[in-house]
Amino acid sequence: MMINKNIFKTAMVLVTGLLMTATVAAKEMKIGYVDVQAVASQLPQATAMQKTIRSEFGSRMEAVEKLQKDIGFNIEKLRRDGPTMSQQQQDDLKETVNKQRQQYEQLAGPLQEDLRARQTEERNKLLGLIQSAIEEVAARDKYDLILNASAALYAKPEYDITSSVTSVASKK
Repeated sequence: MMINKNIFKTAMVLVTGLLMTATVAAKEMKIGYVDVQAVASQLPQATAMQKTIRSEFGSRMEAVEKLQKDIGFNIEKLRRDGPTMSQQQQDDLKETVNKQRQQYEQLAGPLQEDLRARQTEERNKLLGLIQSAIEEVAARDKYDLILNASAALYAKPEYDITSSVTSVASKK
């Protein structure tokens, strides 16, 4: 029984010592946080990225939108004017709508895939730029740890380096 009490006391002293050491070490660390989404939304490169994507896919997007409007118009026309149309006119309009839907599916699906792939590519470039800026700010200001703002449940505003990262990333 006596040995167990001594082992327990020794273990408690060790655990207490480790906790105190960890607390002291944590206080010596320089920690900051950055709101990556805020940085991305404020960068001029993000605006340029959107313009680039719009210019690359603009004509295809317009064609799909026009086709979508035409389909809507013809469906509304069939609903509105169908009772006064001949059976042949109704059949012709239904056939037109079906052809337009097929064409829409042929254009819209690949467009969405291409657009998604291109946006992912550009987003990854932007995130790489932000990561580089975070690393530069961390090295310059000697931070030991930088967290994403969404990972912190609470942090004092003086640990926020979002504006510094935005400034560095904007110049790249």
